[in-house]
Amino acid sequence: FGKRMLIRQVCLKWWIVGFSPLIFGGIIVWILNRFSGTTIRLADLGNVNFLPFLGWWALPLWIFTFGLGEETGWRGFALPQLQEGRSAMGATMILASIWALWHLPQFFYLFDPSMLVGWLIGLFAGAIVLTWIYNSAVDSIPVVAIWHGCFNFITASTADSGYLPTIISVIVILLAILLIIRTGPKNLMSI
Repeated sequence: FGKRMLIRQVCLKWWIVGFSPLIFGGIIVWILNRFSGTTIRLADLGNVNFLPFLGWWALPLWIFTFGLGEETGWRGFALPQLQEGRSAMGATMILASIWALWHLPQFFYLFDPSMLVGWLIGLFAGAIVLTWIYNSAVDSIPVVAIWHGCFNFITASTADSGYLPTIISVIVILLAILLIIRTGPKNLMSI
């Protein structure tokens, strides 16, 4: 467990995958600014409705709290246990169900209940992507923590009218479907 917590020899492409929500978010911000008449600065993504404005400082906050804080338990501890004797997809579905219950209290103070179904689909898709990253990146907890933190930095922001989080979430859902088709549900791992 301790080795999985350390930054180790992980191929550069997995670090890029870890930062991919931020990369895609930057591209989408540029497209929205260019073609929709909005003006979103990347630093504006530090605007979250339950925190003071943090600018870029929101990114390390997301990575260290929700990223490392959650992924140490979810992918670092629970996922390897659940994958013993199960397919990666079966383990992910069990973990995603527990993860959904963990996040459910947000609907009492933060979210509109009408978005529950879409949120659940996105959460399960995110769990598939995180399993794929974890299994492919030599069981690296820091890589999945960075992905989780970057995803939250982009999707939890109130910097725009909701296009950015929606587009990123749709990309994650499509990626999850593609990963199941391409890697198969048994391992959810790139070679």
